[in-house]
Amino acid sequence: MHSDQPASNAWRDGTAEAAIAGDVSAYCTARLAHVAGTHGLCLDGLGLPAPAVPGVARWTVLHPDRDGLDWTGPLRAQLAALPLADDAFCAVLACFNDPQAVVAAAELARVLAPHGTLLVAGFHPVSLWHRGVAPRRWERALRAAGLDVRPAVRCGAPWRRLRGVEGLPRWLVRLAGGAWVVEARRSVLASLPLRVQPGHRSLESATLLPGARRECA
Repeated sequence: MHSDQPASNAWRDGTAEAAIAGDVSAYCTARLAHVAGTHGLCLDGLGLPAPAVPGVARWTVLHPDRDGLDWTGPLRAQLAALPLADDAFCAVLACFNDPQAVVAAAELARVLAPHGTLLVAGFHPVSLWHRGVAPRRWERALRAAGLDVRPAVRCGAPWRRLRGVEGLPRWLVRLAGGAWVVEARRSVLASLPLRVQPGHRSLESATLLPGARRECA
């Protein structure tokens, strides 16, 4: 007799990974709900459902190839040198499994438009998924690239679960979620020069002669 246990485990693992990818996508979609712009970039290393963000009309979606060296889709790209214009995307969503992907931080910051939003997500290494990269590495790298960074937020089921976060208390997901998301924005200086108001001079008494000094008591 042949056992179907390995196939069953593979199905469960695949379904659980699809569930946590859905959890990450739902969280990121909510964070991008107020983005103003038309073009978004998604580097999808987790198999996310396509984000449905009303303010983003078109997404450029890239996936890692089999070797994990390049990213493919409408174009072929390497993380350290994205063939994309500066300030091109109002929303950037990047999900990685590979710890080495942190080299992309400067490129993600470069293609992010002023006032745009960047979300970086991955599995949390301190969870029952037993893989991933510490989000603080990404926080440091994004700050070094000149972005304003919010601390990572945990999301997704803490363990392999076919229904994802459905039915789990929010406090458990916040404390032990199996994935994390770091949010960053471009630091934008004021574009309009401000006029410096001249200081007000105190009027001297008309009874004093030019060059005379007022005696202080």
